[in-house]
Amino acid sequence: MKNDNIQRDFYNKAFKTMHIWKDCDFPESSAYLHDRFLDMVFENKPKNILEIGCGDGLFTFFLLKRPAKITAVDVSDKAIESMRRQFHKEITNGKLKLAASDLISFLEKTDEKFDLIIGSGIIHHIEKEDWDKLYKLAYQKLNPGGIFSCAPEPNAGGLYKICWRFARYAYKLFGIEYDWEVEKGTLNMISNRLKNALGIAGFSKIEILPFQSIPYFHSKILAHFDRLILDKINGKFAMYIILKGERK
Repeated sequence: MKNDNIQRDFYNKAFKTMHIWKDCDFPESSAYLHDRFLDMVFENKPKNILEIGCGDGLFTFFLLKRPAKITAVDVSDKAIESMRRQFHKEITNGKLKLAASDLISFLEKTDEKFDLIIGSGIIHHIEKEDWDKLYKLAYQKLNPGGIFSCAPEPNAGGLYKICWRFARYAYKLFGIEYDWEVEKGTLNMISNRLKNALGIAGFSKIEILPFQSIPYFHSKILAHFDRLILDKINGKFAMYIILKGERK
């Protein structure tokens, strides 16, 4: 089965039940991580944004608080259906557009140019052999000075590669479904590979930055510790990373 179909089938099941996102869904520590990431990529004040792998709108919820127009795309029809229902007002007033499509097909077909192409945990769901095409298309669809960035992405460098092989057991403890067929691209998420792939596509100012140093789930103590060290560590020492590159 093609990877796109594996991803589509899994997330159509995952998003079968609609969820309406609200501020109360996000503990302060989670909101901090998302806002910190967005502050990093909004330095150039993007007006037109493409969100890739939007799912059912968790990250879109944060993007919509920013002054920009957003096009959100996801391979899951159910996810887009959920988005249409919960963000009806934003769609009606022209702030948000949606598309149900695999990412590469969407980028090949769209004539739009964007100031920011952003994703939340999407790169490790894309087969490594498609990276060159994805990054090249992303580069072509950005305006000069535009930014491509994705986070949180798993870091599989060093000892983390071993950790991710056992992640399904850790997630299970917290009642989180973890399908290895869907997540196995995690093992490709190594800083040098990611930087090289972006460099080949033409990106400059390529960075791997820390998004979250350790998984803390609902622990306030670990969340506090994470915030203390985030700006003091290199991306390769974080369990979740930010991938960032700029079009010249």
